[in-house]
Amino acid sequence: MSSAIDLNCDLGEGMGSDAELLQIVSSANIACGGHAGNAQTMKEAVTAAKRWGVNIGAHPGYEDKEHFGRRPQSLSDAEIQQLLHSQIDTLREIAKAQGSALTHVRAHGALGNLTDAEPHAAGLLSAVAKQQGLALMVLGQSAAEQAARETGVPVIRQFFADRAYDRHGQLVSRSLTDSVLHEPQRIIPRLLSALDSGKVTSIEGDLIPVGFDTICVHGDTDSALALAAEIRHALEQHGVTIRPYPPMSRSTRL
Repeated sequence: MSSAIDLNCDLGEGMGSDAELLQIVSSANIACGGHAGNAQTMKEAVTAAKRWGVNIGAHPGYEDKEHFGRRPQSLSDAEIQQLLHSQIDTLREIAKAQGSALTHVRAHGALGNLTDAEPHAAGLLSAVAKQQGLALMVLGQSAAEQAARETGVPVIRQFFADRAYDRHGQLVSRSLTDSVLHEPQRIIPRLLSALDSGKVTSIEGDLIPVGFDTICVHGDTDSALALAAEIRHALEQHGVTIRPYPPMSRSTRL
């Protein structure tokens, strides 16, 4: 089992538990105004993240607050690139004004699913991350990871503690039963096993590889705070230290 791991959470999405979550996690993916958030929520999240020494990442998504960025959209590559740059730049300027800097980017919802699965979209996200000087937080063994490595973008592979995987290593659609896990008694043993073996059982029953550098706990559920606390406690009880990834010095952050 790894002796240290990053614990990340999506924030600035209006759930009201951001301040408490930032005392538990080591990296935060802050909504940039597309699927959720605005200038005020971004500023509050950045300020609190800085206070607790938490890495700050951009969490861009489709501009669709009504459906929380979870509906696919038919955008051109140029439109996706503009969306990514606009949202990341907005958060970057807010962070800069607070004396902080971004370390990574993780696409949200349907946009994240697209970039994980489609090589052309993955390459676009990787190019934007490279231009912005950010690491790319992605699903391990995905098209996004491959595109990032091919273009020299630092990769942070993540494991979703509360989501089911299919046999191809992709996240199962939320429309399916058991696509989202809620019970700590199911989530924590599965997570500890994945840390120990680098594998997880897919929804079809196959044992699949899932190498990862960070663990994601979704912040948009009522149980997010309690689950994050239980996960951190379980990891520390098993000798795993929670720390940001990648270990970048302030001088290397843009």
